[in-house]
Amino acid sequence: SNGINKKMQNFIFEMLQDPNETASKRALSVMIELYKRKIWNDDKTVNVIAEGCLHDNPKVVAAATKFFLILDYDWESDSDGDVDASDEEMEQKMIQGKYKGTKKMTKARIHKVDKVIKQHKRKEKRKNKIKFSTDFLPIDLIYDPQAFAEKVFNKLRKSTERYEVKLLMMRLISRMIGRHQLFIQPFYPHILRYLQSHEKDKIGEIFAMIIESCHELVPPEEIKPII
Repeated sequence: SNGINKKMQNFIFEMLQDPNETASKRALSVMIELYKRKIWNDDKTVNVIAEGCLHDNPKVVAAATKFFLILDYDWESDSDGDVDASDEEMEQKMIQGKYKGTKKMTKARIHKVDKVIKQHKRKEKRKNKIKFSTDFLPIDLIYDPQAFAEKVFNKLRKSTERYEVKLLMMRLISRMIGRHQLFIQPFYPHILRYLQSHEKDKIGEIFAMIIESCHELVPPEEIKPII
């Protein structure tokens, strides 16, 4: 079983390097989903997902980058959506323990509501697990934070992608700097250019990145021009 699992891992890891957009996106999606479900949540999986941040395809870069920026996962996808809207009020009451049931309920309906309650409990249990571990995030499992952040920054400087993709990359770099107390000297002059850009609606987001990338090891003279 472990041997089959390892082969499957290697196969999906290889797919991520595939130049075909569909194959690489699908591989990344599978790995992220399996990580969220705590099936493949080891450091190897995280570092392969990190490679997606350096991919040639901007959609793969965006998806991989978002993975490291999420602080809490949404487990709504556990529900299969096969419950009728007319049952919603009854289901909510049963979930809250306020509904006692009636003799008119069919076996099929009871089964549906029971299924919803179980899904709700499972979802809450998973959410609690994630909240319990928010002090330890996937970003903490990256093998060489300094080297990785520098690679992402070099890709950002050469990037001709959409403004939104560049912002995601900057957010990841600032998160890496703040989380691991890194120092990437050219990052601050680079981010200053975005403060002076025409995209005025993004200024608040840029300032948030600056704040996140500041820590006690950053020389004050690097921050002065921004201030």
